[in-house]
Amino acid sequence: MFNISKSAKRIDNTKTALVSTNSTDFWIGANDLITAGKWAWTDGSNYLYTNWAPGQPQVGKDCASSRLSDGRWMANDCLLSKAYTYSLPPQPAFTCPPPPTCAPIITHAPVVCTPRQCTPHCDSEWTYFSQTDSCFKVFFGQKWDDAEAFCVEQGGHLASVHSEQENTFVANLARTNQKQSNPNELTWIGLKASGNEWKWTDNTKTDYINWAPKQPDNPGKENCVELAQDTSDHGWYENWNNENCNTVMRAFVCKKKSIS
Repeated sequence: MFNISKSAKRIDNTKTALVSTNSTDFWIGANDLITAGKWAWTDGSNYLYTNWAPGQPQVGKDCASSRLSDGRWMANDCLLSKAYTYSLPPQPAFTCPPPPTCAPIITHAPVVCTPRQCTPHCDSEWTYFSQTDSCFKVFFGQKWDDAEAFCVEQGGHLASVHSEQENTFVANLARTNQKQSNPNELTWIGLKASGNEWKWTDNTKTDYINWAPKQPDNPGKENCVELAQDTSDHGWYENWNNENCNTVMRAFVCKKKSIS
């Protein structure tokens, strides 16, 4: 997973971070796509530092860029093509115990302390989310039932979501390999209608929902749930929509418990 670069205290505005380009500015991860006028970072971290140029941000322009000349920020149309930088969060892929110690004893035989091995949280190419101690991976091109069956084969289920932070995490992961902005190319998650209720396929509690405006609709016809991961879809970004389960979706996200 990655996020367009940000910092709670400062943005390192450096030309050397970019490949040679004729651009005068580059994208950073601040936007007000969810609530107009309320700027936030794409990774959900606290929005504590700003560096807007005079007269910025302009109303109606929802994504932030940073000028190469002075590092000041400007609001721009999110569909513009610009250079960008991104930051990779620390990946706690392994949990290592402290160095082993041996209790002092008197003996003529050698005393050997055998350290425990470091244990990975997730299988290779899966991404760890510490809040639910779970591993996630994005796959592509399946109907909902086929996607769920595939996730079960991987040892998990289509992703359940239990907080705003986890929802943002799944949305960011779902943008993997998305070559162009297309609001219609959404992502299956593991919520499905069961009578008058919506239930997760992993049988966890439905304790968080994030429906798009006027959703869900078409009861009995659209029983599976998709996540809008595309930042260009201003009204539905990170929101959920119910859809016909036989729709072949661009992506789907599997979730399983960590292996550590």
